[in-house]
Amino acid sequence: MSVWLRAALEAGVPAFAAGFIWLLSGRIRSLHRFGWLLSPLAIGAGYLVAHILLNRGVPPFPPTDSIHWLFYFALLGIGLGWLAELPADYRWLWGSLGLLWLGWLMVLGFKPLLESGYWAPWSGARIILLLTLAAWLLMVLVAPIGEQERGAGLPFLLATLGGLSAGLIFYNKSALLGQLAGSLGAVLGMGVLMSWVMRGFQLGRGAVALALLLMALLWSMAYGYAELPAHFLALLYLTGVSLGISRLKPLTRLHPIALFTLRLLLLLLLTGIPLLLSYQTYMARQQEYPY
Repeated sequence: MSVWLRAALEAGVPAFAAGFIWLLSGRIRSLHRFGWLLSPLAIGAGYLVAHILLNRGVPPFPPTDSIHWLFYFALLGIGLGWLAELPADYRWLWGSLGLLWLGWLMVLGFKPLLESGYWAPWSGARIILLLTLAAWLLMVLVAPIGEQERGAGLPFLLATLGGLSAGLIFYNKSALLGQLAGSLGAVLGMGVLMSWVMRGFQLGRGAVALALLLMALLWSMAYGYAELPAHFLALLYLTGVSLGISRLKPLTRLHPIALFTLRLLLLLLLTGIPLLLSYQTYMARQQEYPY
């Protein structure tokens, strides 16, 4: 099988899996009221399919590689996405459980670095704490836009963030994590197509929370196990948070197209420039060591 065909399958099959679930929720009348369950499931299922394809099968349990954990984190993340859809009076439960759950995931994911001594205990604990808080704030601050916005705009922005993340991670020496980020971007991109097929299509709070959680975990893994610099990691988190500026009162008066354009420009500026720099560094290394 050619490289291009394989890449198309690894991105396309997960996207179509997510699209199928979204179509079910939109076309079958009896499932309309379960959209809050099916939309996070679509994101989660799409990512899980991508992980199986890229890993050439379901990862073993217990995982034998740190990246294998991401598959099981995504499974649990679907439940966290459902909790995000709780009524407003009970969302403190989602926030509290999400913070505890994220801390546990970060410890499991980076345990090999602590046990091997690659991270000193105190510095490792500090890094894990910072990554946990960053991922939690990203979810809590940005997830609400999932229930406030309809149409293709938000899926397009999230898909673009996934695609740029994929390139940034790939050029910082993690092809597998980059492919997973790219496949997640493709899954979110299917939301753009769904918005054309189904009037009033909405990702929902839970689906956005899960998508951002998966991106945060991929970014964090690339920082810990690849060579993603800390300042690029910080820019990725800042880019993710910038998607939530639509919640700021002064900006709510902007025309939807102007607000979309502003967020897209921020996304391209904050992530596109680091991607370009990483690409130039990668190409310079290739020329220096051609074999």
